[in-house]
Amino acid sequence: MIKLHSTIQNNRLISGHFGDITFGDWGFECSDRQSFVTLSETCRNATRSDDDWHLAEGHWHLRYQTTRQSHNTIRIRAELTAITDGILQDAVIRLVFNKSAIIAGEIAGQRYRHTDSDRYRLHPVTTAKLRGENGTTITVTLDKVDGAGRFAPYLYLRDRGDCWIIHARLLPVDPVDHIWLRWANRFFTSAAPDWLARLIWNCHGGKRLLWRLRERLGRHCPEIQAVPLNRLRAGQVLKLGVTCHFQ
Repeated sequence: MIKLHSTIQNNRLISGHFGDITFGDWGFECSDRQSFVTLSETCRNATRSDDDWHLAEGHWHLRYQTTRQSHNTIRIRAELTAITDGILQDAVIRLVFNKSAIIAGEIAGQRYRHTDSDRYRLHPVTTAKLRGENGTTITVTLDKVDGAGRFAPYLYLRDRGDCWIIHARLLPVDPVDHIWLRWANRFFTSAAPDWLARLIWNCHGGKRLLWRLRERLGRHCPEIQAVPLNRLRAGQVLKLGVTCHFQ
């Protein structure tokens, strides 16, 4: 029987392996138009005081917990509370797996090989899977969600570099409060004025074409896309919970 090994420190999974499959540095992310919060990489324009985070467009309190539930399950829970009124483009639980010893990923009834496409295969589903070379399966289930009426749950499967990445993600629902239409490259990042972004978004086919365009099409797409944001009032809470099953 293949055993699950995991190292959890300060409520975060730092590393683990299941047979030949290795994984780790799991965490949480959220962002507005100027700030990016992450527990596993480098933050941008955000400051932290214990579990409180000051972003450019809001002040938030994060509760994040990782627990080993059984011999073959790990559970993650995240709650993001608005301390002041603020806007967000997303809130995410992030799981990362080394691609070696994984033959394919599955989401929304489709199977994918790792090609370093960097595509965000984003779907409003509750399950994503990774298939191991030795017949093992890792199943990530989204089992707790509260979007405070302003955000809806998604999972995505992404093949990037030497990793498979699975996100449980809360994204804004209509009617959205802001549209951030941006173009980024290695020299600069440019954003359309709010009125123009809203006009293009509301044009026939505008939303369908530009909604997270770069994410959907992968690394060969120019860094241009429309990103909706919604406002939360002070005291409102976003909740996400996932369980990772190793079989």
